[in-house]
Amino acid sequence: MDLRLVLNMRPLKRSFFWAKLLVLTQLASCATDIDYHIPLTRFDSPEAKGKLLKGEVGINWGVSHKVRTGEVSEHLFPSIFDPTVDSDTATSRRTHGSWDFTLGLVERVDFDIENYGDGPTMYGLKYQFLGGTELENSKGLKVATKIAIGGLDQDEGNLSVSTTSGTRSYSGNLEVDAYDVSLNVGYRFNDFSLLYFNTIYSYHEVHSVLSSNTFATVVVDGRIRTTGGLLGLRVNSSSRTLFFKLEAGYFFSKWNASIKQKSFPVGLGFDVGW
Repeated sequence: MDLRLVLNMRPLKRSFFWAKLLVLTQLASCATDIDYHIPLTRFDSPEAKGKLLKGEVGINWGVSHKVRTGEVSEHLFPSIFDPTVDSDTATSRRTHGSWDFTLGLVERVDFDIENYGDGPTMYGLKYQFLGGTELENSKGLKVATKIAIGGLDQDEGNLSVSTTSGTRSYSGNLEVDAYDVSLNVGYRFNDFSLLYFNTIYSYHEVHSVLSSNTFATVVVDGRIRTTGGLLGLRVNSSSRTLFFKLEAGYFFSKWNASIKQKSFPVGLGFDVGW
């Protein structure tokens, strides 16, 4: 189509033309990639629950760093152009949903599970060594430390593509071992609000494999370190069974020695406790 004719179309017709072109492009392209997410927003409170089996469950919306270690993509007209393989690691900022579960073990120790969707599920222990617990709901300074360990082992999908010489199949697999440590300092101003600052160090070992039925297997291994801090506000109902959480902060991720990603994450969440 003559470009001049397109430009002379009425605005509505031009918009419709480009929309159709975009849809056709997406329908004629497909990809499989190896990636996962490192959570940045955490929504951890410095207050332990205060007694055995006291707990809460929550849903959250926040920010993560997406790490992509490999991708196979097939674009327009796969019968003409061969697929491309990209084994260069890349990072980017993303938003995501998550859920968490916390349960008191003893007065000052909690166990929790944090699930971030396309990321490692983390299992942690928190110890509050200063200030009153959530059960006491006392004003003043609160300080807690937390360690967590988790991982991810999943298939990243399969893709069969048409090439100039036949059909080629690709499959991906990703393994992640994850470790977190944090120090959380907060202050409760009244019966309903707690302000805190949570500093976090996260270390991930990543092993990814992109294999083909006709080409050599591509293996990408690496270590990614994430550090940062979050300023958070936690507001509870008078019954202390409903909680609203708001966080914002700064994080820095570094893959091996070459790839870096900085972000200013924000997020919010809601918990139901008992």
